[in-house]
Amino acid sequence: MGRTENIRRAGLLLVLVACVASGCQTVKTPEEKIANSNIPSEFKKVTMPEYVIEPPDIVLVEVLEAAPGRPISGERLVRPDGKISLGWYGEVYVAGLTISEAKEKIIFHLRKFLHDETLGLYEEEEDADGYPHVKMDKDGKPMHINPRDSDRVFVDVTAYNSKNYYVLGDVAAPGRLPITGNETVLDALEFAGGLLPTAAPQNVRLVRPAPPGACCEQTLPVNLAAIMSGGDSTTNYQLMPGDRLVVYRDPIVRTTVFLDRLAAPFQTVLNAMLQYSFTARSVEFLSLGVRGTTGTGTAATTTPTLANQPGAR
Repeated sequence: MGRTENIRRAGLLLVLVACVASGCQTVKTPEEKIANSNIPSEFKKVTMPEYVIEPPDIVLVEVLEAAPGRPISGERLVRPDGKISLGWYGEVYVAGLTISEAKEKIIFHLRKFLHDETLGLYEEEEDADGYPHVKMDKDGKPMHINPRDSDRVFVDVTAYNSKNYYVLGDVAAPGRLPITGNETVLDALEFAGGLLPTAAPQNVRLVRPAPPGACCEQTLPVNLAAIMSGGDSTTNYQLMPGDRLVVYRDPIVRTTVFLDRLAAPFQTVLNAMLQYSFTARSVEFLSLGVRGTTGTGTAATTTPTLANQPGAR
């Protein structure tokens, strides 16, 4: 029995060691490879590509001289269907367009209701007295300009709500955060409230989804100790829209949680058995007490007897 018990304990110990060992596996930061690459980081930031409007961005649309009593001015929410409302002038689909493309499409839509001169689509020049007037071609027709160059229609994005990054794992406030184009890994961790005591600082990764047409996503290890203690910006990456910053849990904590979950059903069964045993004993004790108090109605007196032992009096 002793030998069997020792073998069983040794097997359990090996299982625990395997669990801890599997949890401790992390990706070592290839500092030199990342430093020599063109991955944007704290001191190697890049500008974002031209912004693409998507729901639920807020777009400002303003026309200097709209129809009388029908002004066009104010912010428009890009609805889930990708359209913005221009009130009396109808709706325009702007999702997936850049700001200049959206301006051009809005102007083409407003040509159904407003004149080209009102929309600033005529090229102007100054006369001899310095007053602007519409420039004519050789046939005497007004010369048009590109709608994107109109100075009487203004389109801009006032709330960039559609571009975000995510902070996941053992941080104080995980979730989705808006991106402005200047955030780094360290900024994201600060915005998320910092790491929890259960986090593994040596196991932090940045997962970057693959762009359209690419083969696979990119996983970038983060050397948090080098960033915070050594001031090394190599892995303090610049965040891009859609990035996932994942802070993994400490392997010892993961193993403890796993064992607690494994033991939970047995603890439930054991507690139920103990509760049932206690209830049965309580009922038995109460039933014996009830039978002892019933009978002739008078209290029975009993004479205590002493044990027949040497020296007893």
